[in-house]
Amino acid sequence: MATRKPWVGRGALSLAGLLAMVATMAGIPPAGAVESVRAQQWYLNAWNIEEAWRTSQGEGVTVALIDSGVDSTHPDLAGQVVQTPFGDGYGSSHGTTMASDIAGTGRGNAGQGAMGVAPKAKIISYKVGLLDSEVMDFDKLEAAIRAAADSPAQIINLSIEGGGNSVEGRAIAYAISRGKLVVAGSGNLKDINPPVIYPAAHTGVLGVAGHDQNGTVWSKSHSGGWVSIAAPSVDVVTACTGVTGYCKGAGTSHSAALTSGIAALVWAKYPHYTANQVIRVLTESANKPQGPVPNDLLGWGNISPRNALNWSGDPGPPDVNPLIGVRGDMPAVPSPSVSPSPSALSDPSNSGQSSAAPEAVAAPGDDGDDSGGAMTFTVAIIVAGAAVLGTGVFLFVRLRRNRSVTGWGS
Repeated sequence: MATRKPWVGRGALSLAGLLAMVATMAGIPPAGAVESVRAQQWYLNAWNIEEAWRTSQGEGVTVALIDSGVDSTHPDLAGQVVQTPFGDGYGSSHGTTMASDIAGTGRGNAGQGAMGVAPKAKIISYKVGLLDSEVMDFDKLEAAIRAAADSPAQIINLSIEGGGNSVEGRAIAYAISRGKLVVAGSGNLKDINPPVIYPAAHTGVLGVAGHDQNGTVWSKSHSGGWVSIAAPSVDVVTACTGVTGYCKGAGTSHSAALTSGIAALVWAKYPHYTANQVIRVLTESANKPQGPVPNDLLGWGNISPRNALNWSGDPGPPDVNPLIGVRGDMPAVPSPSVSPSPSALSDPSNSGQSSAAPEAVAAPGDDGDDSGGAMTFTVAIIVAGAAVLGTGVFLFVRLRRNRSVTGWGS
């Protein structure tokens, strides 16, 4: 299969986008003697994840992670990556953080490392990107989706934005026809405002928006009819390939990966369910926003692992995808398209407080970047890194061919 030259965006990334990318790579101190990395994972605390783990930890479920490669030597991911069909080699930070969101074990940092939602699930890693750039080999992406469709994995995680190519769409349709649950982030580039975000908008895909600690939609999260559900996207702490081995990031990449982890919990408890039935459980058990659902901001609402595992409703027919035909079809699949991003999280049912429905609005003052908290990079270093990265983006833009743009979602 011919290798396509990569290209980026609609010319170049904004400075804000560059800063967010550099900040995502910034490490946070392990702080093992002061505060555990696990203690900084606010969303797991909001979900009271230990209670959920008494029911399921994702045993027997495998997630196909189509991303930029995984550093499977990280202590939190050792033994979690069972296959690397495309030959991972060096795993990048983006793919490593997504694997950590899904199946991190927390074994690093003296046993106080980053936990994933489903620590007993396993990962098949398909490396299709060039490290952590906004560049991807589109032919490899299509091949990876089809390979994942034929693999033992039940879930396919696509923490990427862009695409929209009909070839990609056919590959996803093939995966769904093979009984796979395909999960994708709804997009982060809201300021660019493309009309539709792929691959989340492909028919039958579980599109995941992002929300903050208050359960409100993240200001960078893209909205549209492809949003099915929402999950945390702000201040997400994971294993990574940074100097400290731990990073804090933002983006609907995390929302998608966390949702894939919760889907693994549900599938481990109900191994006889189909992907369609798992989707119904996740959407029906979500913490509902105010007003009619699904809506374009949060879909059916904020995902809740505890609600999903305790849900006792009808999972619906095994051969009917509950996402199809609810809000009408997306526009015809275009050739090159860019993607924005959406957000929403917090599980008030686990907090012991009143269960007020999250507002489907952006949190005031949330600029969507990833520079808060215990970042070790200074502003000067971030700006310098952005300048260097901007130069690289400019060069990649010159390599554009008549293919779709696909970028990492965080």
